[in-house]
Amino acid sequence: MVFAGSYDYYVVIAIAFIQLTVLASLIYQIFSESRKHMEKEQEYPKSPGSSSVRQLEFDTPNNKLQRIIDVNTSIKNINEDEVKVLSFLLSKGGEAYQAEIARELGLPKSTVSRIIRRLYEKGLITVRRVSRFSYVQVTDMDYVNDIVSKLRYDQS
Repeated sequence: MVFAGSYDYYVVIAIAFIQLTVLASLIYQIFSESRKHMEKEQEYPKSPGSSSVRQLEFDTPNNKLQRIIDVNTSIKNINEDEVKVLSFLLSKGGEAYQAEIARELGLPKSTVSRIIRRLYEKGLITVRRVSRFSYVQVTDMDYVNDIVSKLRYDQS
């Protein structure tokens, strides 16, 4: 009986030691991952208001002639849904959250995401992350307004 009782004692201590080892390993992994994240931020510091998506530069007055040419070429590549999104952004002062765009226009989130990616690639909008959300802004209100009004005129 004495051996059985001491044997149970050793088993309990061994199990406690294994649990402690697993806990220590978990804590080490958490800290090492957070350290990697902090080191990555130090390598590539973000400026205030920057995003994971590369920001576009706004048009400058020096590019007036280029802008006129671009309006005509941009119009050829813009579909109806993109015009709806641009019109919505213009009605909201040129900026809105991506989820708000999807909700107000009644479009699926995936469709709005693709539209925003295409508009970003065309240089018409910028996108920045605000916590978990994407904040969409028109790069140049006059330029986008010219495109939307020309498209509306062409459709009527």
